Amino acid sequence: SNSSAASDVYKRQIKMSLIIAGGWVMLPLLLISVAVLALIIDRSLTYIWNPLPDTAVKNKILEEVQNGNFSETEKCFAETLWLKDFAAALGGKERMPLYEGMLSENVSALAAFMEKRLSLLATLGRISPLLGLLGTIIGMIQTFAVIAQSRSGIDMELLAEGIWQALITTAAGLIIAIPAVLCYRIFLSIESGRLDYLTRVANKAILYKQSQNPTA
Repeated sequence: SNSSAASDVYKRQIKMSLIIAGGWVMLPLLLISVAVLALIIDRSLTYIWNPLPDTAVKNKILEEVQNGNFSETEKCFAETLWLKDFAAALGGKERMPLYEGMLSENVSALAAFMEKRLSLLATLGRISPLLGLLGTIIGMIQTFAVIAQSRSGIDMELLAEGIWQALITTAAGLIIAIPAVLCYRIFLSIESGRLDYLTRVANKAILYKQSQNPTA
């Protein structure tokens, strides 16, 4: 147990030395990493807690909307609380084009709900490797400046140490960027699939209304 504790302490010391060796750029990178993790957790929980109905219910909703059975549609959406307003709008009594505008507004509101903070996640995913590269360039400049001022020629040990320390920030930036961009693409795909389905439902409802009031 003592050897395990000593090993843990040694690992923590290595991590701290890497952070310190990376210079001041590691501070904003650490803050970005915390923000990215928080955003990924937030968006994941949002999608998990606010799902679409299962495939069978989704198909039934499309069928009921096509037939104008909006009361049945609302019952199908009963357990999907985040779509409650959308379901209510489907059964609205407004005439065209007000009805179409109401549905469009509801779909836009749902899109905004699903897109919330996604642009920030994408931005942080793009910024982190650039910030890491900046740290590397600064580190390389400092290393070669020290070497240029050395009167005893090039110290290969000093050069190697300066280079690996400078590359720490690039590695940190990529470690942050890869999961951020990957999760952003996954979330974007989920959002796109959901919006496609909701748009199909809205279009079928609009077509039914138009068929009932062809001159409206």
